[in-house]
Amino acid sequence: MYIKESIETYLNDLAARKPAPGGGSSAALSAAIGAGLMSMAANYTGGAESVLKKTEEARKRLQVLIDADVDAYGKLSRAVKERSPSVKLEVFYKEAAKPPYEVCKISAECLKLCRELAERGNKNLITDVAIAAIYLEGAFFAAKYNVYINLKYIKDMDFIGEMHKVLQPLEEELPKVKEEILERCEEVIR
Repeated sequence: MYIKESIETYLNDLAARKPAPGGGSSAALSAAIGAGLMSMAANYTGGAESVLKKTEEARKRLQVLIDADVDAYGKLSRAVKERSPSVKLEVFYKEAAKPPYEVCKISAECLKLCRELAERGNKNLITDVAIAAIYLEGAFFAAKYNVYINLKYIKDMDFIGEMHKVLQPLEEELPKVKEEILERCEEVIR
């Protein structure tokens, strides 16, 4: 789908009067950009092979989620238009919540890895690490909103509870992590 298309095509479709791509897909793209910046910084940092391996795995997973979100939302949108029964709709809402939920988790993992690059990464790429942290925190919160809008229509309290159990602590933790990273980056560029 979009991962094989040009950036221009994606952005034109994002801006068009189309149901997708939208916020969930763009959150995955933002997180993939953050992971890509981290990979670049790790490529220029001696001894950062494990970080590079993790960020590349994350970037590849996020690229898949760009299209997975579009697909899940498309199915949900069709089911709503067809006035599917609520039991069936709940399945589609759950499926639509999963890609942004994964984006949240991967963004959080990568943001925590940014600390290592901020501390010992190549200092010539410190602003790329800072930008990665900003993208990743933004992607987390953007994706979180897409999770929560879908949860609004789900009655399965176990499903809702599992997602909240993972996301709520991260909502408090990640802004602090990002600020630590930015403070370290600012020390380097001063």
